[in-house]
Amino acid sequence: MRSAWIQNLFAWSVLTCAFAPGCGGVEGAQDGIPDDRQRREGSLVPTGQEAPDIEFTERATIALPQDRLLGGAALSPSGDLVVAWFAGTPGVRVYRGSASRDILAAEVGHAIGVQFLNEKDLEIVDAASGDVVTADTTGVALSRHSLPGSRQAAAAARTPTGWIVAIPGSDTTPPHLWLPDGSGMWAPDSTYARTLGLAADGREALVWQGFSPLRVWRIGQATDWVPAELERVNPDWFADDVAQSLRLDPGIWSSTSVVGVGPEYVQTLAHRGTDERLLLRFDSHGRFLRYTRVEAPFGFIASAGEAPAVLAIRTFNASELVKYSWESVPDPTRKEGAKR
Repeated sequence: MRSAWIQNLFAWSVLTCAFAPGCGGVEGAQDGIPDDRQRREGSLVPTGQEAPDIEFTERATIALPQDRLLGGAALSPSGDLVVAWFAGTPGVRVYRGSASRDILAAEVGHAIGVQFLNEKDLEIVDAASGDVVTADTTGVALSRHSLPGSRQAAAAARTPTGWIVAIPGSDTTPPHLWLPDGSGMWAPDSTYARTLGLAADGREALVWQGFSPLRVWRIGQATDWVPAELERVNPDWFADDVAQSLRLDPGIWSSTSVVGVGPEYVQTLAHRGTDERLLLRFDSHGRFLRYTRVEAPFGFIASAGEAPAVLAIRTFNASELVKYSWESVPDPTRKEGAKR
């Protein structure tokens, strides 16, 4: 009964209420970010512009093996194929509908990043060999080349100009990123950045700190490889209980992912003592718009390169990948001629 109740709650929270006005409150704005926004319905939107709601529709679920720990996943450009990789397991697993196939166990010892080049070919960063392996989705290895720094990396993400790898930090060395095409190295200017998350949405890399102060950057050719920081998480955005927990014990929340949804970004925050999640929505400039609370272990982990599709992981009795389509929908509360 509890599982069914959680699923019903989840469906309401994410599918009906996702990013709709009034699902989350916001107070104030971060200093230092150009702010041409106005307050509306518990959100902030750019003056003279609309911030359409985003509606997610569940399309498919994929049961994950209970004896493996998911390392990451990627969607093909159409959103039809899913590739997942697992900690301690060589190769990767390709999901096509309800069918799955393990491939490349002999060629990839420790996958830390996968990117589809097209609907049938992909690149895999193998930290065991320090190479990027190009293969097709049937498991035929086509080529490989060395990727500097990847043997020490914990994560990798591909931008249009090449791979970025994230090197974990230690007590004496801060975490840092190796950038593609000889663009150098970048280390976040934060003594708290012991762990970094890394993803890409086809345009740029998205980098985030796993723990307080929960900073997020986007970096890529479009930013001339200068990290552009999203608006920093502010306790004043949230309802009283969340705001209080962020102020009194900021370490109780962790950042588990950031993905691109169209021109915008969605960051998932997880409560480390409960199943509660916060889905934060930012505009194309990295400015906070609104948030949604989800009372279930859930988070977006990948987006498709071309199709309006995103992939999430959720756990009830077991873990599963969930594929959603998304679309922007007009604000149903807006009336023609209404005062702004």
